[in-house]
Amino acid sequence: MFGSKRARILISLLSTMFVVFSSLMFFQNLSVGNADNNPGIPDDNTPSEQTHEPAQETEPPDETPQPHELQLTNNQRYFEPLVSPNSINVMITGSDVVGWNFDTIMILSIDKDNKAIRMISFPRDIYIDYSDFVKDELRKKKPSYLTEKGIEKINAAPAIGNAIEYKKNVGRFQKPYIDFLCDLIEEIFGIHIDDYAYVKVQGVRNIVDYFGGVWINVPILMNYVDPVQNLDIYIEPGYQRLNGKQAEGFLRFRQGLDEHGVMINHGDIYRKKNQIAFMQEFIKQKVTLSNLARINEIAEMIQRNIITSVTDLETIISYGALAEEAVRNEYVMESVDIKFEDKRINGLEYIVIKQAETGS
Repeated sequence: MFGSKRARILISLLSTMFVVFSSLMFFQNLSVGNADNNPGIPDDNTPSEQTHEPAQETEPPDETPQPHELQLTNNQRYFEPLVSPNSINVMITGSDVVGWNFDTIMILSIDKDNKAIRMISFPRDIYIDYSDFVKDELRKKKPSYLTEKGIEKINAAPAIGNAIEYKKNVGRFQKPYIDFLCDLIEEIFGIHIDDYAYVKVQGVRNIVDYFGGVWINVPILMNYVDPVQNLDIYIEPGYQRLNGKQAEGFLRFRQGLDEHGVMINHGDIYRKKNQIAFMQEFIKQKVTLSNLARINEIAEMIQRNIITSVTDLETIISYGALAEEAVRNEYVMESVDIKFEDKRINGLEYIVIKQAETGS
């Protein structure tokens, strides 16, 4: 069917979007309820009709010079490596239904040396100990942020990056909120981000329905209704095939009524575990070599649902080859947990990561 060598190469390179990105789109949280109200981010009671994509900030005509070495935190360093030195790391982000609240921040790390794919999900409440550089920039450009609740949570980092115009026009991704978040993750966790994919609102439903649903075990009754958000989740427990609407509910669910009608808050960590399970099932069921025959239409569908840094031909080809190798050689899928402790800071609950010991 694909007679020419060029056609076969195009099929391989387009498989990148399928294998690497489409399998990750389902982590868009579209978060449910948070009283912390991060700066510059509408709260969860804002109607979903007011959604927008964060990628629409206006760039100034002139470059904004930045120092070569920027210290974003007060020497905040995670205590152990999370990825292998030669791994390829793709950051997957998804905002809530109203825009700037990046409740999904995940890393897909492809380790060719060890034939492994590692999935790292950063809890949204991770405490960030920002440096004087960041605080001074906020003081000059957006002083109101310094007194906002939840400013130190990692899911507010994109709003901060955009507010201070971080590396504007000189950053490698040319988007201040993405460049800031990537540099922050590299400084704290030692993970260099090679590329990113931002999942558009409604992407989850579109993609799951396109692939005919996903079979997964629903661990508990998921029953939650919020008419303000036009959110209605009701999924019985048990192994079943979820359609797009159900899959979105499965990925958003973190609190709801149990079988006795009692409201239970299961929390963000519980939701992240369900998301990892969903991703693993999707990859097993949908990321197959047989689906490569449909790669042209799949690529068009993916293009409608994500914004990504993977645009040049050389990068796409390299990802395509890597994706095909991962499928053929049955790379092991691993979920990496972040070590942390819960801590209350300035009246709010945070997740404080385990840090490396500093020498004297």
